[in-house]
Amino acid sequence: MAGLTFSIKTPQLAGEDSHSCMLTPLDSGVEDCPWGRLRFRLFLPENCACYLYAAAGNEPEPYLQNPDVSFAEKKRYLRKIGGLRFINKADLLLYALEGRYLWIAVEMIGEGAAFSDMKAYAPGDSFMEVFPEVYREKNSFFHRYLSIFSSIYNDFEDVLEQRADMLDIEKAPKNLLQIYLKWIGIDVDGVFWDETFLRALLKEAPELIRRKGTGNCIRRICRLFLGGEPTIVERGLMQRYAQGAQRKLYDSLYGDSPYDVTLLFPFAVEKHKKEQLLHLLKQFTPVRCRLRILFLEERGVLDTHTYLDRNAVVFSRRAGCVDISALADGEIILG
Repeated sequence: MAGLTFSIKTPQLAGEDSHSCMLTPLDSGVEDCPWGRLRFRLFLPENCACYLYAAAGNEPEPYLQNPDVSFAEKKRYLRKIGGLRFINKADLLLYALEGRYLWIAVEMIGEGAAFSDMKAYAPGDSFMEVFPEVYREKNSFFHRYLSIFSSIYNDFEDVLEQRADMLDIEKAPKNLLQIYLKWIGIDVDGVFWDETFLRALLKEAPELIRRKGTGNCIRRICRLFLGGEPTIVERGLMQRYAQGAQRKLYDSLYGDSPYDVTLLFPFAVEKHKKEQLLHLLKQFTPVRCRLRILFLEERGVLDTHTYLDRNAVVFSRRAGCVDISALADGEIILG
């Protein structure tokens, strides 16, 4: 079955009582072509109505495309050439129409009504072609009965035609992105994830899996999710240069096990993002690794007992006051 497809959406009716349009005719390219199913998406609020007029013929009928002819005159002309009228229906059978061209007029009554994604099928119903000639009576009970299964089959065909988009990372629905990530061993179920991040993660997934368990992998995930990279402190590497009191200090800060890894971020994020990041990173770290994530505030606060030694720097510049008892040595610079 060959399908002629076009999409159009009427503007939202703001304060108007009615809106009408004559669509560009569909050309099947075949004389006396039997038309089949016509369907579209219809948004019809309460107290609104949709009138659809359809007619077919072998002549182009320029009269119907003349902008000087009113819509009322075009409706009368469609009836004259054997047109059909449908009210508030979005899935129609045009078995009674034959002709190379299909003419469609739509009239919306009410405020806010709209339609889109209209699709017409020609020639007619392909299911009837597999039966002997004696059973091919057009618009008969048998024909209409088979049209139920034909419609289901056509819907399946439409789904199959979109299979390429379903496998496209840029076009696939969000719920499919989570399934695709699960197929390759990345669990993102049960948590609200940003759709843009899921698409970026899916693109990077092969490289991330290849580098699984490395610091580079962790940095790339953090850059994708938070837009910045952390400073990675591996407790196992400190045994080479940290001894004595310094070793105890590092143990209190970064853990006392060689399997402890700490990520230091120079910015703060919401609590739920920290939990999401931890959930994701655990899937890319070694089994015995104990991962800790610390987000540092943008600025620190010094109390009255803080002592700044030489080469100390305060990054947040603020207005200050020096009284007569203050002593400024050679290391103090007043900007």
